[in-house]
Amino acid sequence: MTRLLLLALFFFPAGSYAGDEKTVVFSGVQYPLEIAVSPGGPAGVPLYESAVSESVRTAYDTVIMQGEMPDPGVRPEIWVKSKSLFKAFDKYRPAGFKRFPNGRFWAKFDVAATRQPLKLVILDDGIAGAHLFKIYELEAVSGSSQKLEDSAEEQGPSPASAEDDAPFSIEEALPFTLVRREAWKAAPPKEPYARHAPKAFTLHHTAGYLPKTYAESVAEIQFVQDYHQNAKGWNDIGYHFLIDPLGNIFEGRPLYAVGAHVLNRNTDNIGVSVMGNYHPPASNKPAAETLGSFGKVGTYLSGNYSIAVSSFHAHREIGSTDCPGDLLYAKMPALKELIYARPVPAAAGPVAPEAAAAPAAAPSLRQLRECAIPGQFR
Repeated sequence: MTRLLLLALFFFPAGSYAGDEKTVVFSGVQYPLEIAVSPGGPAGVPLYESAVSESVRTAYDTVIMQGEMPDPGVRPEIWVKSKSLFKAFDKYRPAGFKRFPNGRFWAKFDVAATRQPLKLVILDDGIAGAHLFKIYELEAVSGSSQKLEDSAEEQGPSPASAEDDAPFSIEEALPFTLVRREAWKAAPPKEPYARHAPKAFTLHHTAGYLPKTYAESVAEIQFVQDYHQNAKGWNDIGYHFLIDPLGNIFEGRPLYAVGAHVLNRNTDNIGVSVMGNYHPPASNKPAAETLGSFGKVGTYLSGNYSIAVSSFHAHREIGSTDCPGDLLYAKMPALKELIYARPVPAAAGPVAPEAAAAPAAAPSLRQLRECAIPGQFR
């Protein structure tokens, strides 16, 4: 018999989940949704059927989700409350879908333009056994506005200059080890980049899977890029840097290319994202290695491009979102002190490709003391 269990229930008043303005909100429920499913139920009966969502805040014609699907025999559907007198819901299967070997997946649904609330439904498409199905993100968006999130036109295109033929990538000589795009096998951008100059930087979290190893981090950044490019329709991965729990620093979108990480605030703004979900109920704990590496990136950006502390933000400070999560946001004062209370380190020599592709070595006690502020990263 099918067993249904929604584990991520938190009994808050309706509308209490802030989230992003695009997030589909179910009363009393927070993300990630964790749904335990098992085979053996009656044919045609959903494995899981959510309550009807709260009112969607803006008109939408696209629904996208991403999460973990351990068993490929699960099929998600979106049921939109119908305006017709003859049926309760308009039912939609994914128009786009991809599942990675590790179970990470995204799905995209093209729906008739509406502001109607919706349901999430999980169907048995041949599942092999009981497992936990997770959804980290479920958004209802306008396809055209989603595309604008990856645009330099928000603040006007940069004027043509002699730098138009200059490289977009960050310099070779850096004061930290950088896992370059080539090392994690990044896909190319869909279109030519728009150029900008770093004048600010913003702290994010990926609000997804928390990698445990270097190999898992590589798989996760590959997933994030694919999700951004093929589900959200962006030109490339939205962030310029991503940092994993081991302290590895990955090159995302090239530094001198306009990113896609803060709506209407992308131009001249560098996005630095920490892998994992640092908001309740997931509440991953920020690792000292991660914070130390963020400090190195922030120190480099602030010193090399004369970025003042007033231009270092958390995403929630300049956008309608919970990002970077309560636990990571609580580290902002310590990160500001770490970045702006120290001199900019001297640039190191070029990083060899094989070194860039290797996991970050475990820091020594002396290194941790240099990167951390006493009492802040505990």
